[in-house]
Amino acid sequence: MLNDNSGLCMSYSDAYNRISATKRLKDYEMLAFACKRAGKSRDEGRAYYSTGVLYDNLGKYKLAVDQYKKFLQVCRAIGDVHGEALAYNCIGVDFMKMGEQDPKNYNEAIEYHQKHKEVADVAGKFLAHINLGIIYNSMGDHEKSSINH
Repeated sequence: MLNDNSGLCMSYSDAYNRISATKRLKDYEMLAFACKRAGKSRDEGRAYYSTGVLYDNLGKYKLAVDQYKKFLQVCRAIGDVHGEALAYNCIGVDFMKMGEQDPKNYNEAIEYHQKHKEVADVAGKFLAHINLGIIYNSMGDHEKSSINH
């Protein structure tokens, strides 16, 4: 067992995974920069998305949201509606996770899941309704929760 800066113990595999994720974050940051310079917008967006996923896996939801917002910008610029829907969903889910600690974030989550619902295909609309139902339930609004479920 190792002791991280927070005083919590972690296994060697957890420490290795964090180091590996940190290295990959740097790689994706460099990739996004290079793709932006080269005008490869789709690859730039994928790098932002991948960075967001890594931050999610590390539990750093605010940093993940920042990356997903960059991904969203790229998707809008190139007209990638599927990517746009994915970005809205990811941002909404992260605000849901942050809402568990600070319920003020649930309003942001609702906003992004509503946007997801507006641009998504049938399966995406279904997912947006599920997420909205979960949020409203967490907020204690059981009527809106059941409507979305």
